[in-house]
Amino acid sequence: MPKLPFADFTPTAFDVVITCADGLENALLIELDLFGLVGQIVRTGRVRVGVSLADFYKICLYSRVASRVLLPIGEYYFRQKTQTVSQVRESGGKKTTRTVETKVIDEDVPTALYEFASRYDWTSIFGVDNTFAVRLSTDKRLSVNQQFATLRIKDAIADCFNKKLGERPNVDKSPDFHIYAHATVELAELYLDLSGTSLHRRGYRVANTDAPLKENLASALLYECNWHKGDHTAIIDPMCGSGTLITEALLMKTAYPVGIDKKASDFGFYHWQYHDDELWQTLAGKALDDFHANLASLEQSLIKGDFTALALDADAHAVRACHKNLIASALAPIAEYVRLEQRPLATAKAVLSELTTAYPLVITNPPYGERLGESDFIKPLYHGLGLIVADGLRHVGRADMAVLASHIEHADTLPIAEPNTLKCHNGALTVYFRHGAVEFAKTDRLAHQLIVDFNKKEIDNPDSQEFINRLQKNIINLKKHAQKNNISNMRIYDADLPNYNVAIDIYGDKIHVQEYAPPKQIPTDVAKARFNLVLSAIRDIFNVHRESIFIKTRMRQSGNDQYTKNTKDDTQRHKKMYVAHEHGAYLYVNFTDYLDTGLFIDHRNIREMIKNASRGKNVLNLFAYTCTASVHSAMGGAKSVTSVDLSANYLNWGKQNFALNGLDLTATTLDDTPKYQFIATDVFDWLKNNTEQFDVIFIDPPTFSNSKKFKGTFDVQRDHVALISRAMNRLAPNGVLYFSNNFTKFVLDDEVKARYDVTPITDKTIGVDFNLKKPIHQSFKITHKNQMMKVYEFESVFDTINDDWQDEITAYNKKGEIKRSKDRVFKKSFDKSFDKSFDKKPKDKSDNPRFKKDGFRDNGKKSFDKDKSFNKKFDKSDKPFDKIQTGKDRFYGNEPVKSDKPKVRYEKIDGKLVAMPIDNTQTNESNKPKKYTVKPKS
Repeated sequence: MPKLPFADFTPTAFDVVITCADGLENALLIELDLFGLVGQIVRTGRVRVGVSLADFYKICLYSRVASRVLLPIGEYYFRQKTQTVSQVRESGGKKTTRTVETKVIDEDVPTALYEFASRYDWTSIFGVDNTFAVRLSTDKRLSVNQQFATLRIKDAIADCFNKKLGERPNVDKSPDFHIYAHATVELAELYLDLSGTSLHRRGYRVANTDAPLKENLASALLYECNWHKGDHTAIIDPMCGSGTLITEALLMKTAYPVGIDKKASDFGFYHWQYHDDELWQTLAGKALDDFHANLASLEQSLIKGDFTALALDADAHAVRACHKNLIASALAPIAEYVRLEQRPLATAKAVLSELTTAYPLVITNPPYGERLGESDFIKPLYHGLGLIVADGLRHVGRADMAVLASHIEHADTLPIAEPNTLKCHNGALTVYFRHGAVEFAKTDRLAHQLIVDFNKKEIDNPDSQEFINRLQKNIINLKKHAQKNNISNMRIYDADLPNYNVAIDIYGDKIHVQEYAPPKQIPTDVAKARFNLVLSAIRDIFNVHRESIFIKTRMRQSGNDQYTKNTKDDTQRHKKMYVAHEHGAYLYVNFTDYLDTGLFIDHRNIREMIKNASRGKNVLNLFAYTCTASVHSAMGGAKSVTSVDLSANYLNWGKQNFALNGLDLTATTLDDTPKYQFIATDVFDWLKNNTEQFDVIFIDPPTFSNSKKFKGTFDVQRDHVALISRAMNRLAPNGVLYFSNNFTKFVLDDEVKARYDVTPITDKTIGVDFNLKKPIHQSFKITHKNQMMKVYEFESVFDTINDDWQDEITAYNKKGEIKRSKDRVFKKSFDKSFDKSFDKKPKDKSDNPRFKKDGFRDNGKKSFDKDKSFNKKFDKSDKPFDKIQTGKDRFYGNEPVKSDKPKVRYEKIDGKLVAMPIDNTQTNESNKPKKYTVKPKS
């Protein structure tokens, strides 16, 4: 005889099982506590609670975390048997086998489910005129055909009706009654699903972005942050996406009954025999009245500024989606008071610093994993998010922060005191939710500046008194400037005293000490003793621990040694990155692994110039290194930023700097091209092959380089004309090029001054912490004359000659036939081949810095690359050069302009190169060739 499922049921007190997503059980308990109910976690994703009919209706109306509310029908334990299994384990290269006993199901699961469902009288739950559907979920460990097992349960219900009534109800996709079954390796359970469609569906999401957050997960995270207690005075989502978090927060604050949007007929209890429609309507009406009162109160708080709702995102589509979802929800009356802005995370700090509310909650779901595209740069993104929030809200003094992360190590970078971590799931993704109070002290290092906070100390140390006095004097002189300009990275000492040959740089609260290699006449023990005195004095003056002082010995470098790691064994490397703050940007620095830190502080001013010139511009950074100037350009609102460097490792460092500042590496421009490009290639080759135009170009080349990645060498004195010329071909008509280098004997070639408008700006780019009389670098601002590109016909000639001769030189080098340097080849060939009227250099080449001994390295190697007018070696014979592309396209900005000069060939007449017309139909019978004057194009 079939059992009556609810024979002992009473509407005043009965148990229900509430399901939720894995990991949200605690949030569900918090929610039930708000309803005055005490739940008990049965297992993962299941909470059992005793309710009355009114309590049950409240859960259906208000629950933001629950997925389904199930009324238990019964359970069945599968028949088990013991099975012996051999397990093989490998340890220390040895395999061991052990025998274990385990229990397995000793019956056919679909058949068992049929027999289980056949125990109950389903006609007591619903009638033939009703429709029904069966849904089965199974444990991952249970191997069973789920579709067939579901069909067997449905057959059992249909057979029950046929046996008793002679007919059966129909199955429907939108049924009146939902039968829910769950099976594990131990037991099976049957429930009547009273919630109907899943409770997590709100219905307001009319616009989506990639990887949106589920509504029930968003609400659970808010419960975990104690948002429901009402203590917070602001809700902030700096990466809002489609706005699920901000919407759920405001719905929760107004106590909106999220279940009210569902039709009563969509609930599983609508056709249930114990449903009390009058009670339901009463509770629903009161819920709406309470909501409207709360909404009006929140509106006044938003207008007065007592409460703030702020949602930001770098993607305009996301901001529009957030606004549409707010309007589609019940929050339309206050949507205009929610501050929505298209603003990248990089600039969010400025908005946060304007907040006046006392206790904000910052909660966000950053673009982790697939949303970001490049997983290697997610950790810097989280690191930067924490810095931006902590620095932006420092004036508030109290704030909570809550962030979702796909990996726990990403969450570890957040400045959260005594953090709480929740493991949960967003769809199929396992995520970690880290939340707690913002620990401002964790980021105080960026605010704490050793220079600004310095106060002179009375230190009596006869052995190093001279050094102590000088160092304190330097700091006092720099302190006012550092305070006024918010500078935290400065050089405070640079071998000012002959006996203390060191350079000391300050990065926030870290001290970087570089010992210059002592002269050979200074004994090693004497130099070591002096250096120890320096370190001791630094600790006394700044009162810092040894861990805050980083020491290096700086010697004269050759080639790319300055960019190599300090340790040959990678296992000995510290791999520790610190963060420096400069002009509103965060930049990674490394004090241990390389000779240079990744941030040249002497270029601080020129980076600010570039930032100020970048708004709405296309920016090119050549020899980009760690892309610090590129970061400033992007922070300054550049339309696009292209960074070119031979080293992919340093460009990856640069990408980390971008992510650290919240700059989206996957961002695109309006024409759907990458906004930020990082190109690992030879700068000269890239300039030669690229045809784009840039409004701002920054070049900070090494003094000398002989990297293995290209054949030859680069010398800034020898090759700067070629470098600048090629870069100027890429500069837009009204653009500006900033050129800087650190070669102490550098002299800008007169040819550059003749071709372009050149303004020395070293006095503006050298900071007060460096000696302007002995500048550590020289810098120039270069533009096209009259802001228009002048194309010289002889440049076109040189372009063609150079390409042919480059191949010739390469072949000669391989044969070992060219022994002298390219500079000497050029000097001799230039004298033999060109009319002196073309040469704009001084007549006395000994006065030309390009030909001085200290102006280039005579190393016998092929040069790194040069402008095409610099490395043409003319044929020793008198063969005419007839492969001259004077008709080659030239560029004025983005518009191609073709040369209208006739085709010519060049012959040497009396040691001079003379242009002669090429006519295939006629021959020139004159003894004197017809000459063409080579002039700039108008």
